[in-house]
Amino acid sequence: MKKDNNKVALEPRELTHLTSEPKVRNAKEVEFDSLDKFEEYIKNESWDDEYDRLKVHLEYLPPFIEHEIHGDEENIKPQMNALNKKFRRHLHQHLTKHLLPQINKMSGIKYNFKEIDEGLVPEHNGLDSVYRWHYNDDGNHGFDEQDYKCRSHWKAQLDVICNSNGPYVHVDFVCHP
Repeated sequence: MKKDNNKVALEPRELTHLTSEPKVRNAKEVEFDSLDKFEEYIKNESWDDEYDRLKVHLEYLPPFIEHEIHGDEENIKPQMNALNKKFRRHLHQHLTKHLLPQINKMSGIKYNFKEIDEGLVPEHNGLDSVYRWHYNDDGNHGFDEQDYKCRSHWKAQLDVICNSNGPYVHVDFVCHP
């Protein structure tokens, strides 16, 4: 008889009240190249009560590009970049309909991200350009002020950057007091 050594998959946690801060923190700055691993890490940090101090970086191909190229990076077209309005429209839709809700679901926190800044920024003497979205949540994240007696307030920031050199998207998700 074979042993099944699979890890137990935890369901995302729904936080209704804040708990006291952990005495020992294990969270560190991490980088991922997969959206699934990124979401899994946020979920695990929520279970460890370390959701208020995160520095997570992600570089990935958005799902609408993966679908179009059928998993073969040789099928990436030159117009699949930040200069293409259709690409930016699809990416913005992916951010608002998938990435932001998934961060809320996996963390168990009701972040209310507000789009602070968006725009095309030329770089390297005008040869390259990057398109940036900056989201911020400085609020109470769905908790009462009374819940913050046992834990400090924290800010959540999400920066999404894509450039004119290809379809890869860079995401920085940072939570800090």
